[in-house]
Amino acid sequence: MTLLRLWLVATAVLLTALLVWAFAPVLLFFLLLTAGLGLVSALMIGLARGVQAWRARRNGDGAP
Repeated sequence: MTLLRLWLVATAVLLTALLVWAFAPVLLFFLLLTAGLGLVSALMIGLARGVQAWRARRNGDGAP
């Protein structure tokens, strides 16, 4: 392996590590934001289904 090829590989590894380190906080933020929005959506769906079931029991309907 030539010195030039070794230098290119080392530079590529260093730049890749730098990019991952620079964008990790942004990616983590988007991951947490997506998880939070999914949790809020799941809670809203659960609440809506609970209200729907409560109304069906209150009205005496057999319809789901």
